[in-house]
Order: sequence, then structure tokens, then C-alpha cells
Amino acid sequence: MKFTTLSFIFIFFIANTKIVYSQSNINDKLNQQAIDSISESILTSKESDSVKISELNKIVSNHRFKKHTFNTIKKSIKIATSTKKSSLIADEYRILGNYYYYNSNLDSAEFYLKKSKNIIDNTKYPFINSAILNSLGGVYRKKGNITEAIKLVLESKFILETIDTLNLSKTSKRKLLSQQLILYNTLANFYNQMGDFSKAIDNYDKAYKKSLLLKATKYAGVILSNKGDLLLSKGNFQEALNVLISAKQLKIDGNAQVSSIANTNQNIGLALLKLGEYKLALTRVNEAIEYYEKNNLVSGLMESYVIRGRIFYETKNYKKAIDDCSRSKQLAIENGILETQEKSCLCLSEVYESIKDYKNAFINYKLYQKAFDSIYNEKNIKNITQLEMQYNFDKEKELQDLKNASKEKENKLTIQVLVFSILSLILIVGLLSRLFYIRHKSNKELVDKNKQISETLAINEILFKETHHRVKNNLQIISSLLNMQSRFLEDSKSKDIINDSQNRIKSMSLIHQKLYQEKNITGIETKAYFTELISSLALSYGIDTTKVSMNISIENILLDVDTAIPLGLILNELISNAFKHGINKETGEFSMTFNKPTESHLFLQIKDNGQGFPKNFNWNNSESYGMKLIHTLSNKLKADLVFKNKNGAEISMKITKFKLSQPHK
Repeated sequence: MKFTTLSFIFIFFIANTKIVYSQSNINDKLNQQAIDSISESILTSKESDSVKISELNKIVSNHRFKKHTFNTIKKSIKIATSTKKSSLIADEYRILGNYYYYNSNLDSAEFYLKKSKNIIDNTKYPFINSAILNSLGGVYRKKGNITEAIKLVLESKFILETIDTLNLSKTSKRKLLSQQLILYNTLANFYNQMGDFSKAIDNYDKAYKKSLLLKATKYAGVILSNKGDLLLSKGNFQEALNVLISAKQLKIDGNAQVSSIANTNQNIGLALLKLGEYKLALTRVNEAIEYYEKNNLVSGLMESYVIRGRIFYETKNYKKAIDDCSRSKQLAIENGILETQEKSCLCLSEVYESIKDYKNAFINYKLYQKAFDSIYNEKNIKNITQLEMQYNFDKEKELQDLKNASKEKENKLTIQVLVFSILSLILIVGLLSRLFYIRHKSNKELVDKNKQISETLAINEILFKETHHRVKNNLQIISSLLNMQSRFLEDSKSKDIINDSQNRIKSMSLIHQKLYQEKNITGIETKAYFTELISSLALSYGIDTTKVSMNISIENILLDVDTAIPLGLILNELISNAFKHGINKETGEFSMTFNKPTESHLFLQIKDNGQGFPKNFNWNNSESYGMKLIHTLSNKLKADLVFKNKNGAEISMKITKFKLSQPHK
């Protein structure tokens, strides 16, 4: 008998303890009693220890590691320890580590996951080892150690990729599918965090397909919920709301735990907040908070408090906004969750700024910046790049070893054929058949490894984009700090200097923004970049483009970054001068031409109908910082500049030193 009685009891237990969201206040003590009862039935059965452990683990998983499952985990560990089987013991400590992870005790989670990893032979138990590394990656991600997190996830991926699927049983193939589902979901979360939304969606879709193959409705709901979170990050709020509603229904259909449904409800509240449906948003978030508070789920409370704080902020209920964001901040600090600390401090900074409490606004902004830098600092990005390079090197080395091994096998087999060919024709045919089979298998392995290398190289592109993303964010932080500083200045000249500096920073920030948003990570399209730069400067200097005549002609050229940055700074100075000094904001005319007349030079011309340059004006001898900057950067580009008055100011520029970028394939 294959555990029929206990399976029936277990299914009956799950069916009768199914919880709908409206009844989320079920007493933990009752859950504890129910679980203890079914656990006792399992423990007193005559089934094998491995079957007992499997059934106890199902209870823990279905209750999503809530606190009332702790005794069940201890019982499983006790049975596993008594068997003295390293695989069972290691897996139970992994489950204990996951328990602490879901209950926001990251230090304990790390301790037991490392203990689990040290128990088993990494090569003998690939499934367990891969699962441990994936869980550890989640712990380090929560702690803000992105470098170590991505290293562990890549190790986990490597282990799954090297499993010989030809010799797997049906059960093992299903287990592989399950772990691939988890891995794709984890990779998608990383891509999401890095801002590469297309790759994130691709991996969420892969994970979703695996869940459908497994007929795992509950996990399909989890993946869709994560995808909805991504769409929120992208700003696709209505689409996010639709996906999250579908995710919630899948979780309900799959008998997911209320805590999981509450998480989705929390994100539905966030989507409604972004859509301006504050009343509905507050209702959804309050439902989630009520459940989290009654069940003491700290991780859910942290996120829900900061979302509700945002709702109160948008509805100008600043006192409640401060209360909720402060609660979230305190819980995040106590539990060492940097991601949530970053969100809550930014929320508090904005709320305090709205009520003109600049001291507390500045304090919380500094805390936000500190948390942000801890997660996304330059050292982390460099370390991640090094990890990816090492990962590529290991892959290439493994492929070369595989080729050498294949060649060696072929040589040995050829010698064997020559030696034994005299014995019989049948033996020769058999050996040749064997050789064909090995070659076929080796070629298949080579194709698989080449595919793995291609996927790895794609990750490098993400890391380059992430670098540009962080540079852009840091430039925006500098711009924000300058903006805050300017509020305390009374001297208009000083304010103008800071404003000019902000515009220069924006011109560089735009380039890095374009680099991480576009497919080509080394080139800038001039039409989009220059058009956005003109619009930004017009807004900065109060130019109404509906009143001022704007005649813009820009040839779309793909420039290398080393050319685009100095040219962008020169344009920033010339356009700023035209908007500040040359154009009448009611009847002004402004024109700009940029093209590539020949293969050897670029041409730029800016004109306005203002008063023109002063008599005897010599831009080479000008003492202004802007003109000195133009002089320095034009020398770098080997550009000839001509300043003249022609119904206003006219500046022409012939650039002879430039570099074009190749289109992304």
C-alpha cells in the first residue's frame, strides 16, 4: 500500500482547512492544533521515514512556512537525523532555513542554509544543492548583498544545466521542471531589479510555461503576481492590475495560503494607488494589513505600511503617511531589510518636504541614499561583472574540456576498431555503431553548451545596462541635491549657476538613460537625444514652444558615447545661451540644424533672432565658464566654430573628429 490512508487524511485536512481571504483571522492556535493532529497521524503510521518526511514537508509548504509549522519542521528534522542520511538531513535544514526566510529572520535563514550546504556532497545531490543555493541567493538579495546573491543564483543555474537529463526518471524530470520554474522566476526577479524588463518578462513567461506543464495553478499565480509587480515598475498600471487580478484568482483556484493571496492583494492596492483609485486602494491594503497584523507577518507588514503611507501622502493625510512609513522603516531596520528601508525613507523624505520640514526630509533622504548605495554601489556592479566574466570563462573551459574528452574517446574507439577488426565483421559493425552513438551524443552536448554560453553572454549585456542605469541614477541624485541646496540660496546669480550645473548634469544623464533603455548599449541616436535635450532646456528656462518658433532639423545618426557626451555638453551651453539671452519668450525664433554632409565631418548650426553677440566679441578670449567648456570640448572633437551676427546670433560648428556606433544586431 502506497500511503493511501495518510494521503486521504492529508487531502481531507487541506480541503477542510481551505481559507478564503475574508476569513483571514483564523486563530494560529487552532491551526497549530490541526497540524499537530495530522502530523501525529503521519508519525504513527507504518510508512517509511522518507515517506513520512515527504508528507510532513507538504504540510509546511502548503501553509507557506507560517509560524505554526515550526513544530512540524522540528519533527521532520528529528526523523531525518535518525536515518543518518545526509541528503534527508540537509534538505530538512534547507526547509528550516526557508522557514526563517519567510518569517524575516535572515541571519537564522543564512545559518541553517549554510549548515545544509555543508552536509551534502555537491556532486551527488544536484537538486538539493541547487535549491540551497537558490534560497541563499534570496537571503542575500533581501540583505542587499546583490553580488553574492547573483553569484549563488548563477551557481544554481550551472548545476541544473549540467544534469544529464537522458538518465533521469519521470519523478526526477518533474523535480527538474519544478526547480527550473523556481530558477526562471528568480532570474526574472533579478532582471526586474536591474531594470531590464524585456528579459524579466521573458523569464517570467518561461517560468509560467513550466508551471502549466506541471499543472501547478498556485505557482502560476505566484509568477503572474511577480509579473504584475514588474508591470507596476514599468508604469503599465492598468495592465498590471489586470494581471494581478488573474494571479489572485489562480492562487485561490490552487488553494494557495492566505498570506500569498494577501501579497497579491497588497500589489492590487499599489496598482489602484498608481491609477488614482485611492479609496479602493486603501480598502485592499487595509485587508492585507489586517491579515499581516493578526498573523504577525513582518515582511508583509513592512511593504503594506509603506504602500498605505503612499496612499495617505497622495491624499494629503501627511500625519498618517508619516506614521505608516515610520512603522515600515522601523521594521525594516530591525530585520535588516535594505530594500524596504530604501522605500520607506524615500517616502518619509517626500512627506516631510511637503510639510516644509526640511530637516527631517534631508535626514531621511540621506538614509534613503545610504540604503540605495549599499545595494547598488559601484563595487557591487564591478564584482557582478567579474562574476559574469568568471562564469563565461568556466563555461568556455568546460566546453573545451568536453571537446578534448570527445576527441580522446574517438581516438580510443578508433584504435579499438583497428585492433579487433580482424576478429569478425560483426564486431566491427558494432563498434562503428557505438562510435556513431557517442558522436551523436557529443554533438548534442556541444549544441546545448553553446546555447548556455549564448544565454550567459546575454547576462553581460544586462550588467552593462545596469551600470548605465546606476550612473544615471547617481547623476539624478546629484541634481536633486543641487536642487535642494538652491532652495536655501537667495542670490539669483548663485541660483543661475546651480541651474546651469543641473542642466549640464541632465545632458549627461540623458545619455546614460538612453543607453540602458535602448537595445544598443554603446551608441546614442542623435534625433531622440537632441530633441529631448532641447525640450528639457526649454522647460528649464520657461520657453513656451507654442509661442516661440522652433525650426529643428536633426539627421538621425548613431554616435559613439565618447562623441555624444562632449557634443551634448556643447549643445547644452549653446542652446542655454540662446534661451537665456537671445530669444524673446513671446515672439522669438530658434533654429537648429545637425547633419553629416560628408563621411569626414559633422555639421551643427544654431540660430536665434535676438540681439546677437556684442561688438568685438571673441569667444576664444571669453572668461565665462560656459565658453571655456565649449572651447575645451570643441578641441577634443577637433571642431571649427564660427560665431557671427546674422539677424541675431548664429553659431556654426564643423566637427572632424568623431566616432559612429554600429547598430545592435
